Amino acid sequence: MRFVSLSLVAAAVALAALPAQAVDLPKRKAGLWELKTVSGEGAPAAVMQQCTDEAFEAQMQKTALETAKNMCSKNELKRDGNTITGNSECKMGTIAVTSRTVTTGDFSSSYKTVINNAYNPPMMGKATDTMVMEARYLGPCAAGQKPGAVTMPNMPVPPAAKSK
Repeated sequence: MRFVSLSLVAAAVALAALPAQAVDLPKRKAGLWELKTVSGEGAPAAVMQQCTDEAFEAQMQKTALETAKNMCSKNELKRDGNTITGNSECKMGTIAVTSRTVTTGDFSSSYKTVINNAYNPPMMGKATDTMVMEARYLGPCAAGQKPGAVTMPNMPVPPAAKSK
């Protein structure tokens, strides 16, 4: 489980590099999205749902750009139709992360991102990792659900959260 969480951090670094270039990047359609992430062969998928709107998407891109400026020495981005390819070199503490990210889709109904990371020195004993994130639009956000809010279906709710 710890490697999966570190891999998700590495994925965030790789994705953070994407907005660093002056390329017209798509924003997800406003509403509820399901995001399924698999890191490594045989690993179980992590599934979450997230509500988004135009303001939240703009803030996410701004935050990603700031993160990339602080962590990445190389950010290359190319868009060809519905395919966005990124190459980055970033630092996560003492670990150098070299990433190749390919995202395909229309961002109004679905998209898929494949991230190939190389770690130097290896992270948690792994020199490389591949992550696949698939997203699909589910419809409008639930009543009262705020943009940015994340839910994880099929995850038990901690007792402390139930009482609030």
